[in-house]
Amino acid sequence: MSLKTASARRRSLAATIGAAAASAVLLAGCSAADLFAGNEFFSESSMGVKASPRVTTSRNVPKGGGRYQVGAPYTVAGRTFTPREQPDLDVTGQASWYGPAFHGRLTANGEVFDQYHLSAAHPTLPLPSYVRVTNTANGASTIVRVNDRGPFSHDRVIDLSRRTAEVLGFINQGMTDVRVQYVGPAPLQGDDTRFLVASINQLTPYEINSGTRMAYGDVQVAQTEPAPSPSALDAANSAATPVNLPFQLLSYGVDIAATPALPEPTGTPVLIGLGRFTDSDAARDIAARFAVLGAVDTTTIAQGDQSVTQLTLNHLREGVTAADVAQLAASLGLADPIPY
Repeated sequence: MSLKTASARRRSLAATIGAAAASAVLLAGCSAADLFAGNEFFSESSMGVKASPRVTTSRNVPKGGGRYQVGAPYTVAGRTFTPREQPDLDVTGQASWYGPAFHGRLTANGEVFDQYHLSAAHPTLPLPSYVRVTNTANGASTIVRVNDRGPFSHDRVIDLSRRTAEVLGFINQGMTDVRVQYVGPAPLQGDDTRFLVASINQLTPYEINSGTRMAYGDVQVAQTEPAPSPSALDAANSAATPVNLPFQLLSYGVDIAATPALPEPTGTPVLIGLGRFTDSDAARDIAARFAVLGAVDTTTIAQGDQSVTQLTLNHLREGVTAADVAQLAASLGLADPIPY
């Protein structure tokens, strides 16, 4: 595809999204109601509002690009919700997840819902916001981007994207018990995937330095670019390179090793070298980080006159891509993963 053609397509998509957003009514992103694994459903008649329009069917949807909004009180299915600033939000309750039926549709603040992104819907928080969600059943947690309205039924406190359900280990369930803690406002523009992935089962410096709060300028997000493809990873390295991890990258926050194991992954068999480590403790922590993406094989091998730990990712969880592996590796300061 020529640069001219690609540019034209981007302009066309932007125009389509802009037009749809302009015509969308409040609650156009009502995408998080009555959602259960394998049975996503949104009843326009019972809720009294229409589902938002689908603007793309692509797996890789645009990131950001919405608007900041708090919004006025609104009523759905006989219940009135009052959006407001909630800097001290810290609640427990039930969460569900939503995915394919709403992938590519506009969210309530004009972004595009991506089932593969760590995102969520909340009925009253400002959009977009960051919250940390912890699955109280297994201890897994991550920061998510709240960019949509919902849930509106069953007294759930939050609804999560399909990817978030995978990370939190309840993809095969309809709901789970969670704790939701406000972190701060999210930036409007750019791709925050790397920041979100780095928060999986690990407190971020932003949370540590400011309690549970952060400012707009604190979060560094990448300008939106095409996600790296497996072929790009192939070209990155021709042979495995020993890696010594700067351990301070893992020296803050919760004990990853203490997090209960997530269910065995079901997805794609792969063989991706993550590196060789002279520090066995660092290797153990790195393996725990990658375990949310798939199955990690840990092997002790001889290298010269010392023993090193070799980590190999041999299976990806459903929906996880090579790009996700590369992004997590980069966030940890590792060399590019090596597909075998």
